[in-house]
Amino acid sequence: MTRNASRPTPQAFEPPSDPSRQEALQATTAEHRHMLILKVLAQEGACRVSDMARRFTLSEMTLRRDLQEMHDAGLLKRVHGGALPIGRDTEFGVRIQEGSSQKQQIGTAAAGLIQDQDGWSIYLDAGTTSMEVARAIQQGLKNVKRLAIVTNGINIAAELVGRTPYDIYAIGGEIYAAGVSAVGPMTLAQVANFHFDLFFMGARGVDAEVGWTNTNHLETQVKHAVMERSRQVCAIVDSNKWGQRALVSVVPFGAVTHWVCDARLPQAARDAASAQEVELVIAGG
Repeated sequence: MTRNASRPTPQAFEPPSDPSRQEALQATTAEHRHMLILKVLAQEGACRVSDMARRFTLSEMTLRRDLQEMHDAGLLKRVHGGALPIGRDTEFGVRIQEGSSQKQQIGTAAAGLIQDQDGWSIYLDAGTTSMEVARAIQQGLKNVKRLAIVTNGINIAAELVGRTPYDIYAIGGEIYAAGVSAVGPMTLAQVANFHFDLFFMGARGVDAEVGWTNTNHLETQVKHAVMERSRQVCAIVDSNKWGQRALVSVVPFGAVTHWVCDARLPQAARDAASAQEVELVIAGG
């Protein structure tokens, strides 16, 4: 018996030429997904769950699980809404979008600590949460006619100038671009001329064992100098930072007098604050 010569021969499979479709096909296994996530981090410096879900045609739940697994393995740093490469300072433009609603609530609650403190001098740390404290101060402070506000945050000083009746002091020095802040010997020398009633301190990580941590040693030097001249220290750090350990130690957990945080703070953190006599202020609660 002879075969029908007119029968069409099977065509060889040709992979899709669209790169995005190729990425979607590759992303079907955890190993490939992890490889692609690391590739995005290397090329773009950050990755967002929502963007990768569209790009790889995957569920956001799957990607969040992948990012947490990679964070636990030390392959990347998990942040709200996405991830960052290990050991890299987060650019200010990325940080300002992380947990913005939580930071606004923290800023309002932190400003409440000085509502009746006429004549105080305060220091606003550089950072995105400190910016929200500055914006809350702009809205007005009850019973406060005199207030001195000192900061090494370039954007914070610019935010306040001409928008409050209070005295603003901008600390200068070498500009650290990722933090939009002044750092270095000139900054430290200027800080030494002041005394503060309250220091609103930011941090990039916190846990009960290691304490408050930061990513940049030059910024940390400024924090230390300000703390030495402050009667009280109030950490303004959102719940996403709990359990995170950044590169540089700032101070032990119990070294701050207050901690203003959002309502998502887990019970373990609340218990740690109580045990070490850190006065916890829950914003929006």
